[in-house]
Amino acid sequence: MKRTNFLSLIAVIALLTSVSFTSCKPTEPDPNAGKTDPSTIAKTDLVAYFPFNGNGNDSITGMTPTNQPNVTYVTARRKSGYKGVDNAYFLYNLASTSKLKTLKAFAVAMWINEPQIPSEQAPVPMILQIGKDDDLFWGNLALTQDRMGSATAPVDSLNFKMMILKNGAPWNMQWLTPISTPAIKAAKWMHIIFEYDNVSSTFSVYVNGAKLALSDGLAKRFSDAAPATGVQPALGDLAFDKASKMVIGGWMTKVNQTPPATDDWMGWFNGTMDELRIYDRALTATEAKDLYDAEVTQLN
Repeated sequence: MKRTNFLSLIAVIALLTSVSFTSCKPTEPDPNAGKTDPSTIAKTDLVAYFPFNGNGNDSITGMTPTNQPNVTYVTARRKSGYKGVDNAYFLYNLASTSKLKTLKAFAVAMWINEPQIPSEQAPVPMILQIGKDDDLFWGNLALTQDRMGSATAPVDSLNFKMMILKNGAPWNMQWLTPISTPAIKAAKWMHIIFEYDNVSSTFSVYVNGAKLALSDGLAKRFSDAAPATGVQPALGDLAFDKASKMVIGGWMTKVNQTPPATDDWMGWFNGTMDELRIYDRALTATEAKDLYDAEVTQLN
């Protein structure tokens, strides 16, 4: 009996010693402490994500550029970002299964820092374009920076323009312009989301997590003119056509046309872009704010 008690005492001492050493062991820092992975926001609807951390690869599908001349990277919002210059761009082939080919709605989110383009300056930079094989000019979706202010009377905000396609609709090419408010700042980092909701047939823009107030003429989308009687038809689902390529930073007519277009007004993206995400639906106001808040936790 005494031997049994002695062995039990040794076991207890050993256990306490182990606990003591364990409690004294330094705690490893949590690399995610205070941070939220932005890719967890609307994760199942995130169809493309370009971190631009030294390459132009899509982290969702593994898509890589087929051409990326003159591309450079600089320190941006999260690690590195894409620095646009003349004749620099990413060109991608869209796989037959790519959800970018069949978007019925979308949200395009990114960090962006762009200089103003004065009204008397020729180039209109193309930021992002999903092409159309038999219409390289505007394609299925195009996001450009339009002119704003002038060299002699500059303003501190930017002007954007989008085109989205509903193939087969009377109003098939939807022009979203002007997208310009004092909240969209020139030459400053901002997190911006452009999105179209096919359920409500509305276009929305978020800057740094806050939804902008857009005019009804810009926000509400219709597929045709109002009839003499009845209700004007809502736009509903988008319908892309012959979408096989996507370009970031340049016009499809300049990067995928033979011979390339030489129009002076078709400009190259000359700002800096980071953390480009594309969703196959519109984000809710809560998700847009959550995405921005999560992005902020990841800043350099």
